[in-house]
Amino acid sequence: MKPTEDTETFVKLVTASGLPEADLWKALLETAGITVYLRNEGVGSIIGLTNAPLGTVDLWVPRDEAARAMEVLQDERVQAPEWEEEQP
Repeated sequence: MKPTEDTETFVKLVTASGLPEADLWKALLETAGITVYLRNEGVGSIIGLTNAPLGTVDLWVPRDEAARAMEVLQDERVQAPEWEEEQP
């Protein structure tokens, strides 16, 4: 059974804009001990899209880990340094 077929156990957490972003998020989540399944990852790599609707990749996680998974991704967000945020 695929995780996308079992919505009682798995939920779609986020949609990445391409495979590189999805791989990064997957690595972060797996480092935290969260199982991650990618969906649609093959489409972008076959036709070479990374920033179009056909190049998006869905990340699915166990339903009971979804809240913790979102916290992991939010904690790992890269924020611009303060000097870059200041605009004259």
